[in-house]
Amino acid sequence: MITKDNIFEEAKRCNLEVLKSDLVDKARGKNSWTPLHELACGWVKEILDHPSVDKVKDAAGNTPLCLLAWNNHITKKDLRKKYPWYKKEIKNIREAVEEIVNTPTSIKFILED
Repeated sequence: MITKDNIFEEAKRCNLEVLKSDLVDKARGKNSWTPLHELACGWVKEILDHPSVDKVKDAAGNTPLCLLAWNNHITKKDLRKKYPWYKKEIKNIREAVEEIVNTPTSIKFILED
């Protein structure tokens, strides 16, 4: 069972049950990491389906999505599937993720057309 006392430990073990916890994007650990950040470091691509993957930031301003990109664990296909509004050609996944993460939510719906 995932609790507030063991959620980071379970995230480090790449336990997918962590994704079902209400604390997955709220609990904060070292450097303001969330359990989503821990899962990203474990290369758990299933976090792409979580709505906070591109929203929660650590102390340095990095999202779990950024961590996946920096470690080369997402593909262009993954990005196109999750962000169909992103119309630019994806040459560099890291740069595309940075742009996606920093695009204000208020204009994303305009880009979907």
